[in-house]
Amino acid sequence: MNKEIFKQKIFNLKTLGYLMLIPVFAMAIILNISVFHILDNNKQMHELACVQNLTTNHFAVIPTYEVKKEEVKAPEIVIAPVNDKEDGQGRNRGQDNSKVRNIGDAKKQYETGGTSFGVDVSKYQGTINWAKVKQSGVDFAMIRAGYRGYETGKLVADPYVYQNIEGALKNGIHVGIYFYSVAKNEAEAREEALLTLEIIRGYNITYPVAYDLEDFNRYRLAGVSNAQLNKNAIAFLNTIRNAGYTPMLYGSKSTFGTIWSNSTLNSYKVWLAHYTAQTNYSGRYNMWQYTSSGTVNGISGRVDLNIAYFKLTTNPVYKAKDESEVSLDPNQKAIDNAGITNTNEQVVTTARINFRKSPTTSLDNIISLIESGVEVTKTGISSDGKWARIVYNNITGYVSNDYLMKKEEPVVVEPEQPQEDEGNTETP
Repeated sequence: MNKEIFKQKIFNLKTLGYLMLIPVFAMAIILNISVFHILDNNKQMHELACVQNLTTNHFAVIPTYEVKKEEVKAPEIVIAPVNDKEDGQGRNRGQDNSKVRNIGDAKKQYETGGTSFGVDVSKYQGTINWAKVKQSGVDFAMIRAGYRGYETGKLVADPYVYQNIEGALKNGIHVGIYFYSVAKNEAEAREEALLTLEIIRGYNITYPVAYDLEDFNRYRLAGVSNAQLNKNAIAFLNTIRNAGYTPMLYGSKSTFGTIWSNSTLNSYKVWLAHYTAQTNYSGRYNMWQYTSSGTVNGISGRVDLNIAYFKLTTNPVYKAKDESEVSLDPNQKAIDNAGITNTNEQVVTTARINFRKSPTTSLDNIISLIESGVEVTKTGISSDGKWARIVYNNITGYVSNDYLMKKEEPVVVEPEQPQEDEGNTETP
């Protein structure tokens, strides 16, 4: 093979190689364009946020969730039975090991400028003496509006919600609200929000309205993804925000960054539950529930204590938006309708009777049972004579007047006076 022919073959091979590279470059360009297109679309759908995962200590990409908008009507308010087995929050109540136990300790350790101290309460605290709570130094109360049944999904109002809201406001305590959710989807979460708004309508709610979800991947929520849980929370909280209230997300330290995404946490006030003398949670939070074993004068038993890292300078107002509006507490309505006339006498029960919050059997309003033969103070009687208002164990309540008997005054027997001996009147 001569030299010229050899050069020609080499040239042809090089040309063929270059030609083969053309589709490779073309494919690379196409792939490059596709990658940028995918990333661009992904950017519109997701918030690319590097946040430290609290349990695995790695960085995660947190999505922004698209929330379905569906028309949902406000459900009718149904007062829950006091001993409702569907109340999932009762199944989660346990003893914590935090060192702080009472509001006095909290003030000593954590009081700084711009903070306020509060409790969160529900039916589990029973009847509360709000005047004593105020005297104890409590600035605000987060009150449970209601909950969804953890198995049936029925929506109900907490049996003490109206009593607690009105008691707190009348004593100058700021009120916030929380709802215990077991929502499976956005529609159910909106329904919960609308029920909450209906319950608090007419009241001066100055602290946040919070979404409380604790039953992860069990009961009704078994198999519901974290993405869906975030959508549900957003649906609830946005409904609250659109109604003019401040929305807040409640959660434990372990759920922040695992269940609740960074984008959700960054969109609302955050209520951190971490039972410890000093939390080491490094994320942003606006309220800290630091113990469930606190004690406050005016509340029987233990109660959750909280620090809010904000403080209102104005005083809460107890009045309805419409001054002519009657109290929304159904127990108070029953009391008003009974037409109680004041009285004051000591009476004795003649049978084992129910001691109620109001003079009616149409509500689940039993406080306790009073045994037969117990002496109580009767302070009023209804216009029809069927109900008596009494004071028992320093609590005012109502019982059937048919089972009260006036305490008989003991008969005082005057001792017989000895007759004077007038002696013999005859003259000796």
